[in-house]
Amino acid sequence: MGSGGSKTTDSQKNGPKADVLKETDEEPISLDDIVEGYPPPKAVRDKKRHIFTEEDKKVSDSRANTIRVEDYQTFEELSRALTEGLQNDVQKVRAIFTWIGLQGTKGNNSKNNAAPMSPQHIVQLVIQRKASYNLLFVMLCRAVKIPCVFIRGLAKSAAYEVGDRTVDKLGNSWTAVFVSGGWRFVFPLWAFSAIVGHSTGTWTLVESDGQGARETEAKSSGVTVANFNDYYFLTDPDEFIYTCFPHDSKWQLLAKPYTKQQFIDIANCEQAYFENHIQINTKLECLYKSENGVCDIGIKKANEEEFKHLYKLYFNHELSKTKLSKELQLDRYVAVMNNKSAVNFRIRFPGEGIYKMEIYGGSPTGFPLICSFRLDCNEGVSNVKPFPCNPESGFGPNLVTVAAGLEAESHKTGFINVKKNKNVNIRFNLNKHVQVQTVLVHNNIQEEVLSRHVNHKVKGQHLEVNVEVPQQGEYALQINTKPKGSSEPFKNACNYLLASEDMNKKKRFYENAAEKKARNELEGCLKSNDPESIQKAIDNFDQFDLDDKGKREKAERKKNFLVLQKELKEAIARRNVDVLETAIDNAKSSEFSSNLQNHITEAEQLLAELRKLKRFAHEVLQMKQSTISEIHSYKNPRPLAYDVMKATYFLLGEKEDHLQEWEQIQGLMRKSGKQGLLRRVRQFDTINVTENMVNSAAQLLRQYDEETATTASAGLGTFYKWASNVVGNMT
Repeated sequence: MGSGGSKTTDSQKNGPKADVLKETDEEPISLDDIVEGYPPPKAVRDKKRHIFTEEDKKVSDSRANTIRVEDYQTFEELSRALTEGLQNDVQKVRAIFTWIGLQGTKGNNSKNNAAPMSPQHIVQLVIQRKASYNLLFVMLCRAVKIPCVFIRGLAKSAAYEVGDRTVDKLGNSWTAVFVSGGWRFVFPLWAFSAIVGHSTGTWTLVESDGQGARETEAKSSGVTVANFNDYYFLTDPDEFIYTCFPHDSKWQLLAKPYTKQQFIDIANCEQAYFENHIQINTKLECLYKSENGVCDIGIKKANEEEFKHLYKLYFNHELSKTKLSKELQLDRYVAVMNNKSAVNFRIRFPGEGIYKMEIYGGSPTGFPLICSFRLDCNEGVSNVKPFPCNPESGFGPNLVTVAAGLEAESHKTGFINVKKNKNVNIRFNLNKHVQVQTVLVHNNIQEEVLSRHVNHKVKGQHLEVNVEVPQQGEYALQINTKPKGSSEPFKNACNYLLASEDMNKKKRFYENAAEKKARNELEGCLKSNDPESIQKAIDNFDQFDLDDKGKREKAERKKNFLVLQKELKEAIARRNVDVLETAIDNAKSSEFSSNLQNHITEAEQLLAELRKLKRFAHEVLQMKQSTISEIHSYKNPRPLAYDVMKATYFLLGEKEDHLQEWEQIQGLMRKSGKQGLLRRVRQFDTINVTENMVNSAAQLLRQYDEETATTASAGLGTFYKWASNVVGNMT
């Protein structure tokens, strides 16, 4: 008589994982599966919650805690001790069930001197896995005259992979007990044991709740641990059939029994799916096949409540015919579309192959596994693109939106069908005083460009967001908020997926002449060094919303590199401090900083030199006009004054012929506008200074020092210091 595989607990989130014992494995005691005279199996009408109460549980479990197996020599004595005084068969069966579960938690510490076939001996064999939990449960129930039978069939345990088409190797067994006027399922092994860490080693995690991943699971049979799971006590037949299929269809206890094929096809729903009243509102099957590179999975809560959820997307690297590129990150291939209590997961496939989708959540206390699906993509998907973004809260108003103080007035689902150059107006009621930020996102168009196509305004307690998409394609609208007057960063409150075409529309797998021309131009522009020509080719390509196959990204990167390179060259040529600072910052903060290092170094050296000149000129530029007028007023200046001013004008580019007499220097000092002395100092650049000019100025200045010049005149001291600094910097 075989015992089957167990399921893991919610916290382990691994689904049905356990070792499977063959049906040919012999029990130490041979019992008939069904006893003659037992009531026939019939469909169950009442739910578990109608016949088993919290009071039943409390009374029965307290009894089970007081009974020690070594105190009883026969099963009749042990069963009587467990059930005597209890009010009904449900309480009696519960006491037996709970007591067996407690034995499993004690481990194999009992002495081995128990009498053969005594309760203590059988318990030892169960703990040692030499006898099944089924056997112990059936013997104790029958000992108090409660009808209990073995049921043989197929069970989706460790050997099962979601979507398997062959299930004949999943042989297993469980029990049914007759209580409260009908047969009820009890699966002792799945209730009292679980497997931790089971993995076939065939799956690679590629996306986890919006985050790209490449985690290949290691193959492991897992470890069996003691467990206590109430779910497998009196499990409702309409839920039990999802994982357990009796060979005798009458023991499904359903008015309309399932066929074996229906059992194979039915969705792989976990315990948390039923306990949290989740429903699948797409097809109730475990295997989905892509259409145009896309699959949709929809779930909702039966009570219309919103709930939190997570998902994981896997790729089967062993059974898939193709391999996913190592460079490809699947962080934007699943879109979560919210619609009140319903959630739709739209999965796009970047390549052919076999995938698995796991959905978690629904519980107020955590994120247990709800259901899982196998997803087969057996078609060309070269034109499938990732979504523009993958927000944590998904697309469409949800609990996060409400918490942020926004209540959707106009658009209450996550998808908006838009037309090019047509304005979309999205309205919210505001329940909090918040600042709002709106961002439009596209796979290929820069955010700076898109910022001109989205705006918002707040009027009292109302928010209006206006969007006008610049071209065909798919966009994401992000609405972010923060408390009014707060310095904290904006947080995402709501998102919409906008498309200028039907998301379900079948796409062409060929390109027309104009599209081919645009693609050829895009590929050709990769040889160009003109950023404007490349941008033109990109813009032309974008109007068709084609799959770029990586070429558009290359073109965009090359254009960005050339723009930065051009900025640096132009900044160096212009020799302007502000322009140089901007060009250097842009280049250093880009991904091309190492490629542009030579230009950056040249620009930084020039910037350092220009900053020095700016510092040198600072004191001169701070002089008052009266100070210059004082120097100009000298009629018979000392040699010091003549030499300092002559050196100054040498550096400013005046020829020696114009500096022979003091009157000539006075004439130059009287000039204004572009030829004014202070303006010429402000615009001074060493690029125009020759070696002869520097030597001539140095010869005039070397016979004096700063103190002597400053003592003679503060103005002369300032010009002396400027000219000396320039000479020193160039020699």
